[in-house]
Amino acid sequence: MAQYWETEKLYLDGDLYFSDLLMDIRNAQSYITVEMYIFNYDLIGQKIVEELIEASKRGVKIQIVVDGVGTYHYFSHLHPRFSENKIAVKVFHPLPFYHPLYGKLILTKKIRAILARLWRINQRDHRKIITIDEKIMFTGSFNFTQEHTSLSHETKWKDVGLRVTGPNVKLAILYFKKIWQLRDFFKYRRVVKQPKLREVKNIPLRLNHSLLIRRIYQKNILNRMQKAKEKIWLVTPYFVPTRKFIMTLAKAAERGVDVRILISSKSDVKIFQTLQLFYYPYLIKNNVKIYHYNETILHAKIFIADEWITVGSSNLNHRSLLHDLEVDLVIQDKSNKEMIISDFQKSTPTDHLITQEELKKRSVFDKILSRLFFLFKYWF
Repeated sequence: MAQYWETEKLYLDGDLYFSDLLMDIRNAQSYITVEMYIFNYDLIGQKIVEELIEASKRGVKIQIVVDGVGTYHYFSHLHPRFSENKIAVKVFHPLPFYHPLYGKLILTKKIRAILARLWRINQRDHRKIITIDEKIMFTGSFNFTQEHTSLSHETKWKDVGLRVTGPNVKLAILYFKKIWQLRDFFKYRRVVKQPKLREVKNIPLRLNHSLLIRRIYQKNILNRMQKAKEKIWLVTPYFVPTRKFIMTLAKAAERGVDVRILISSKSDVKIFQTLQLFYYPYLIKNNVKIYHYNETILHAKIFIADEWITVGSSNLNHRSLLHDLEVDLVIQDKSNKEMIISDFQKSTPTDHLITQEELKKRSVFDKILSRLFFLFKYWF
């Protein structure tokens, strides 16, 4: 594969990631886009807001998309700062009753708005993408929240991110505009070549912007697991994959592939701590090694199949596989691959390996609860 990016920098530390991001925003000259699931107005969020406002004052065009669930508090915290500085923001699929003008709408418009938003409530924008001057892109698992940095009062979360440069950053902007406004998307498409369907799976920038593309990526991942000869190593904070995914992992382990899954023992979404336990007995029985990361909340998303590695925003759950907008990048730089492999090995010591004996010690109530949650896996 020809080199897709001019440069590719890997971040395993949130402080370094945000330091470089703030510097690039500070040096921006023409255009910034932000597509962010969670944009908190905390210590790190305030720093980003201030840099964006300063960039806007010196003439940089800024467009921001935040998710209506991930950033449900947008209108009470961020909106005043951005609106007074004329920075354009779009809330992706807002919550049904969450609207700054809701009280002023007539009854029929209220009902239509509620029904439309209820219909789309399970479709979220889970991406974390920042582009600067159409040539720099930051992405990965980092939201705009201080938990990813040493500014948090607790131990910072374990995450992964990338900074890439080059003309192919424009492809991310193209699909940002599809969310922003279709008119802008079609206009930008005149100057940015949209990849053909047969090319999609071979492009390092993986954006699941349509149902067909989503299916192509799922088939591609399953195919890589089926063909893996040495290892399949997965890092995920939320492990609720499809049945076919589970079966493919088990079959790979049966034929001698080193299958390991690193899952966070702590979680910001508590239900997953119980729900994902439903899969453990079957996988362990079929020689899949499952490790719990105990140091802090693990929020990184990494997929490794032999020498093929992706990082990004996709979790191994139904939400990412079936519902949410996600972004992942295929690692090309050899040194970055080595860093990821090394970090994975350090994060999976033998004493963190989950055993059948440990699972047998679980209470009957816990087992029933995980099975009950499993019935609603489609929503997680």
